[in-house]
Amino acid sequence: MTEVMISLRRSPRKLLERDGHPGPGPGSMAVVMARAGVGKTAFLVGVGLDAMLAGQKVLHISLDGSVDKVRAWYDDILMAMLTTDKKLEHATDIQLAVERRRHIHTYQGDTFTVERLRDAVTMLRDVMHFEPEVILVDDMEVVDRDTTAAIKEVAKEAGAELWMTCQIFRDGPQGEAGHLPPPVDQIEDLTDLAFRLDSYETKNRLHVLKDRDQMLDEDLHILLDPQTHLVTVALGT
Repeated sequence: MTEVMISLRRSPRKLLERDGHPGPGPGSMAVVMARAGVGKTAFLVGVGLDAMLAGQKVLHISLDGSVDKVRAWYDDILMAMLTTDKKLEHATDIQLAVERRRHIHTYQGDTFTVERLRDAVTMLRDVMHFEPEVILVDDMEVVDRDTTAAIKEVAKEAGAELWMTCQIFRDGPQGEAGHLPPPVDQIEDLTDLAFRLDSYETKNRLHVLKDRDQMLDEDLHILLDPQTHLVTVALGT
């Protein structure tokens, strides 16, 4: 079953590794930024599925949605992956494995705190014997430096890599050359990897803006289909 699972081709992290930008690694943080509706959640769910299909355990934190809504994202994207790769006969077994390797926690309104996150990670470890290797935090409406640093510390204590999404805006202050755009510039030094999704014709296109200590603005030729929510490689690359 493991061989079937890792053979799925629609893999965000593998495409990033192909282009020389592997995931952040334990204790480090990647930020995916985009304007509203461009695909941040879909990309983050793809990262989560990628991790689980590789055998890792994932904790998904949503700050704007119910558990059922987040689970539906995973189910829809997984089914699209299996359909594209013609592996629907394995759907039941793979869905079961994904469920075992994932926990979803949601926090509505202002109910999220770093202490609640730390307590959740501790409870999962001590009571449920579930130690996340990847922590996903979706829908950070307000970028706060102290909060982000504390979330990253929780991930580091857990030995997990951290992925976060953040909304950027067409209107408003523009970023300085050589720096991440607002509001992510406030946490630039905390960010190990930074990606931006841009709407481009019928697809959303991924750029890398930072990789460890190097500031970039590189088109990765990785597309996110807004209909299927799957990643693919741009033609001609």
